Amino acid sequence: MFPFGFPGPTAFYLTLYVLTLIGHVLFMNYVLAGTGYLAFVGVGRWLRRRTGSETGPDDLYETLRDWMPFALGAAITAAIAPLLFLQILYREPFYTANLLLFHRWMSILPVLIVGFYLLYLIRSKWMAKRSAVAPACAALGALACFAFTGYAWTENHLLSLDRASWPGHYESRAMVYRNPLVAARFLMWAAGSVATMATILGWQLIGTGIKGAGIKGLREDSEPNSSFPSPVVRRLAKLALAGIVISLVTGNAYFFLERSDIGGRRLTPLQADALSPPYSFLAVAGGLLQLLCWRYALRCGRFSWWTLGLASVGLLATLLGVTVEREAIRLHAIDISKLYEQHAEAAQIGGWWIFVFFAAVNAGLVVWAIRLVRRRSRVGGSVASE
Repeated sequence: MFPFGFPGPTAFYLTLYVLTLIGHVLFMNYVLAGTGYLAFVGVGRWLRRRTGSETGPDDLYETLRDWMPFALGAAITAAIAPLLFLQILYREPFYTANLLLFHRWMSILPVLIVGFYLLYLIRSKWMAKRSAVAPACAALGALACFAFTGYAWTENHLLSLDRASWPGHYESRAMVYRNPLVAARFLMWAAGSVATMATILGWQLIGTGIKGAGIKGLREDSEPNSSFPSPVVRRLAKLALAGIVISLVTGNAYFFLERSDIGGRRLTPLQADALSPPYSFLAVAGGLLQLLCWRYALRCGRFSWWTLGLASVGLLATLLGVTVEREAIRLHAIDISKLYEQHAEAAQIGGWWIFVFFAAVNAGLVVWAIRLVRRRSRVGGSVASE
């Protein structure tokens, strides 16, 4: 069972890679799905304005708009640790895929910068004075940037596993890796990102004391406990349920296709499951727990500590199960035993306590930034109004 059965250094790096990757995925999913929601609502407002219809406030839209730049910064920061462990664990396949995709791979850097500034533009006072088409176009542009980045990472990952395609890809000088698995895998992650966003946003609604959230908010000046069903909670529950169902369907299709033929090696389900049967069960159980919790929230129209808490537990269980399953498939496609010596050499190099020190410092800075924004929000009512 993962990560046992590997030499100490390899198991150590595999464990750290999986845990830090889950931290990155939480923020990444929030940004991808949140930007999608901003684009969807922005286009809807634009279309309603064209027909003369009134558009009311949207608590989900405003919360996402205010926090999205911070979430993107957190996602990029949280990506550093798993990226470092990835280079230690799979040095040759990772670097080879980077080189084969060439300029196309490096283009994610300027694309991310454009997306980052578009998020700031959406929440600016200048944008608030523009017509509805301007924020809609900015949100669509940001969504395109983050979708391209996610698709490029998916492409890079699958190309790094497909060693048999490397010579042909190099000779053709292609900068696009064509494989039907790329779209299936990207759709699985994109759909799953909605449930992650809904869970985090649910805690934010409670923390900011949105009326009708169902329990008293964490803010000292928040509204008392509301007993009426909230359309905001029901809308969030519908989004989460749709995302979970679509990700389950696309995830099953993807894992079936990937196990059938990856990297030129045909794998049976038994071979692919050799490392991860408990984690496969964990992923499914977490998905079912999320479905039950969000179904309850949809029916009641309110949150409760235990409902959102259990949904969060289910989300983390699903992310852990799917992430380990992902690594199990990669470990079957790559002969990692040839890299054991490199992992042992890396473990002998100092710097572990420096890494821990700066990880703690960064975590403290993130917590301080969150408290600072919440304090300014209490004073100004909305971060965007500052």
